Order: sequence, then structure tokens, then C-alpha cells
Amino acid sequence: MSNYRSILLVIVLLATACSRPPDENAPLAFVPSDTPFVMANSEPMPEANVEMWARQMQGVWPSMVGLYDDMLSKIPDTSEPEAARFKQVTQAILDEIRQRDTPAKWAEVGFSAKSLGALYGVGMIPVLRVELGDPDKFRAMVARVEAKAGAKLGTSHVDDQPVWTLRTGKAEGLMAIEDQHLVIAFLPDNADNALRRRVLGLDRPKKSLAETGGLDNLNKAEGYLPFGSGWIDFTRLVALIDTDPGYSAIAQMAADTPKNLDATCRSEYTALAARAPRIVLGYTRLEGRHMTFSGRLDLDTKLAQAFVKLSSPPPGSAAPSSALYDISLSLPVLKIKDFLIERSNAIVDAPFQCPALASLNEVATKAKLRLRQFVPPPLSDFTGLRLMVNRLDIPENGNPDVSAAVLIGSSNPMGMIGMAQLVAPTLRDFKLALDGKPVDLPAGIFPNQAGYAPAMQVAASESAVVIGIGADIDLAAFISADTATDGQLMRAVYSGKFYDMLDSMLTRFSAMMPENQRATIEQQKTLNALYARWIDRIEVRVNATAKGIEMIQTTEMKP
Repeated sequence: MSNYRSILLVIVLLATACSRPPDENAPLAFVPSDTPFVMANSEPMPEANVEMWARQMQGVWPSMVGLYDDMLSKIPDTSEPEAARFKQVTQAILDEIRQRDTPAKWAEVGFSAKSLGALYGVGMIPVLRVELGDPDKFRAMVARVEAKAGAKLGTSHVDDQPVWTLRTGKAEGLMAIEDQHLVIAFLPDNADNALRRRVLGLDRPKKSLAETGGLDNLNKAEGYLPFGSGWIDFTRLVALIDTDPGYSAIAQMAADTPKNLDATCRSEYTALAARAPRIVLGYTRLEGRHMTFSGRLDLDTKLAQAFVKLSSPPPGSAAPSSALYDISLSLPVLKIKDFLIERSNAIVDAPFQCPALASLNEVATKAKLRLRQFVPPPLSDFTGLRLMVNRLDIPENGNPDVSAAVLIGSSNPMGMIGMAQLVAPTLRDFKLALDGKPVDLPAGIFPNQAGYAPAMQVAASESAVVIGIGADIDLAAFISADTATDGQLMRAVYSGKFYDMLDSMLTRFSAMMPENQRATIEQQKTLNALYARWIDRIEVRVNATAKGIEMIQTTEMKP
């Protein structure tokens, strides 16, 4: 889990299991039907999930606020008025939310446990719109923040609508309470009144996602649940470059962003977007302790098929795993090389003419030269890789306690064994059949460090070689376990105990850090302890499909 996920938990707490019919004043009614990006829930989260996340928030919130306190303390004091006010206001906000670790406490500042929300684009301008339970309580919180900071937020009006403002360079942040909605957006500082009205929702879009059912259609097509789904449409974003008012703010903040697109540049950007036109994402399962979140980068047919050909998962990539950590990778080295050669040749033969894309020409040219080099065996025979760690304990004194296995998928396992025998003299008389049966490795194959010599075995089959370190590893079952057949490129499985191992590593690392940096490590250790207590198992899969590259994360929480 990352710090960002913890922030998202706060937003999740604004939802509950209460059902209600579509409302013309729901957030989706303000989202343009042609928005280039959106993430929204059309129904509140199931009550069981909200209750679970609420309990977790009570554990994680003090540590999260502590991390932000630490980051804020490292911002140097300044006499520059805007920067000083930003630090004062940020500190006041942290003080205001420091104890708000339950839905009831968030209700005290206006947020409802029955809210819907949406993050979307009015053109390229990002807008967050969330339902409030009590707008007056939110206004009161802002007043307390201003009083504590000793500095007022900027204020202005868009016609009769009052707004709070925050200037950041050549962009301007707006925050307003429009009817029952909290609206937050960033606009170019020269945005006209018409654009401000559109962003705030004072002027509704000609057609909204609520009217067209665009999000519902996505959910039906992809099997997503209505509790959080959306898309990023790259073709729409490219069409808005240099034509949308919001793009000017982005161009001002990013020096390498193209300021003007001529016909050639627009054509080449459009062609690139057509190769990977959009990302779609959403929940496919949300049942209390069991959650599955799916995302897919859509690709054009030819590129999608090329990625499907790179799927070469190793044995065990489809097997159930209860290991501390278990990762499988498709790694067909020669196929990957051919794929990269084909991509680089396509650019070298027809280089980009747009100056903003010239760097891609240089990358392709260098790649083409490097890819001409011969890939020697056994690397050229690699097809996949799997690493499983059952146990890893490195005490301050004494020998490590390790139980792990490494599997290398290969089109020529016997060649790999022969190469090892050439490199390691102790293996010259070693015999290994391709029958999957484990054999003890000779003693002394690796340097003996301080008397530590873990038990090691090796097994081989027609498609792989596996080495086991330590006890409790059934290599025969490991090398013959089920292989994925769903276009898998990668699978990673880890248990909550994995965070306990990270905690142990951080403890050793902390001892080597300066005193002023240890507090941050201790806060992270506290979070890791919470994650270990909450998480039973997480599995992440990346698959190549006929539609594109799919990522699926399945999370199982402890009772």
C-alpha cells in the first residue's frame, strides 16, 4: 500500500450502502459526455466495505498524518507571502483533520456517509465534484482553518457564486460549494467567465454522462461494478492539445510540452494515440473482505497481437500460492528482442517529423544498433522466470533462515546445465535428468560465508530448471505446477506477512540512518504493521489479451 491509497481511503469513507435512483443533480449529471477522463461511482459503496475501511482508517490515520507533518516540517520557512501562506494553511488543515478517523467525525465537517463523487475533465481541466451532507459545516471548517492559519484564503465570485481561490504559478485553483456539491478544479489563470461557469457546473454540459449512460455502458461492457469505474481517453486528450483552454495551464507548468501543433505534429500525435487509445478501469468484485480491481490499456489489433506472442509464463504461474512472495515473469528473450527490433525499425524507416517527437527517433536509432548484438546462450534460451520466497529471516546474530526457490524457464534446459558445469568445477561430474526429480547440489558450490551453507537442491524438466534453497520446498511439485494459459506476462502474489519482513529490513536500515531521518522510517514501520494485520493475500496479474494489456489486482483482507 502507498500513502496515496491511504488518502483514497478518506474519499471512500464518503460513500455507504444506501441505494437511490439516478438524480439529475448527482455528480454524473455535471460530467460532459465527451470528457476525456473520468473516475466515478454511480452507486454508493457496499456497507460492509465502508465499515471495513472505516476500521482500518482508525488504525492508519495517526501514522498518515504524522507522515504529512514530517513532510511539512521539511519545507523551509520563507518571507515570500504566497509560499508562507500555503505552509500556514496546510498546517491548519492537518490540525483540523488530525483526529478525523471515523465517518462520524468527517460528518462534523460536512461530509456525508452517503456521498457520490466524480473526478473528470471539462476538456483537459480536472474537476473533483463530491456531494456534501452539510455545506454549512464545511464552510465552518474553512473558517476555522483560516483563523488558525492567520491568513484568509483568496476569494472571488463567478457571477453570484462565491469561490475560494489559490494561485500556483500561472494556474489557479478554485474551490466552491455549488448547491450541495463541493467542487475543486484547476484552471489557467486567464480563464474567462464562461469557462469558470462550465467548470463549476453553473452551466451544465450539452449532454452529460448521466443522460447518455456512458459510464453505465462501460460497466456493462467490461463487467465493472457501479462503485468506482472510468476511463482515460488518449485520443480525446490529443484532440484537445493546443485547442483546449485547460491545455495552456499544463503547457505552462511542463517545459517540454508542445506549445503549438502544426498539421504534421497533430497527425503524428493522433497516430500514436490510435495505437493505445484509452485506459479503462473499475471494480469487478467488491464483497466485504474480497476485492478485485481491473484495468486495461487498449491497443490496436496488431500491437495487441504482438504482446500476446510475448506471453511465455513459467511452470507454476497459474498455481495457487500461499508464499510470503511469489512472482512469475514471461521472459522469452529472443521474442522480446524481435519485438523491439520491429518497433525500432518502424521508427527508423519512417522517423517522426514533429520536433517534439524527435527524441523517439534517437531512442529507436540507438536501440536498433544495440539490438543487433548477439544474445548468447543460455540467456537466449530463457522463456520465463519464477521466484518464490516462503521464509526470509536475517537475524542480527546467527545464520539466515531462508526457504526459497528460483525457476528459470528455458527452451534448452540441458544446455543451461552444461554451461553451469563449465563455470563451476564442482559440477563437472554432477548428473541431472530432465525428469523433475530433485537432486541435492554438491557442497561447496557457493563460497561458505561464516559457516553458513544452506541445503540446496536442483531439479530440471523439458522446459525449466529450478533451484531450491533451505527446507520446506517441494521442487518436484514446484517445477510441475500449472502454467498460465491466459496470456500472462506477469503475476505477483504476496501475503500480509510480507510486510512483517519489510519491517525487519527497515529496522536494520534504520540503524544506519541519521537520527533526523529515523522518525519517517518508524512511521512507515507502523504502517507496515497495520498492513500485515489487515491483509491476508494480494495477487496482481498482467495479461496480454486481444484487446490490450490487462492488469487485475485481487485483494483478500483478514477477518
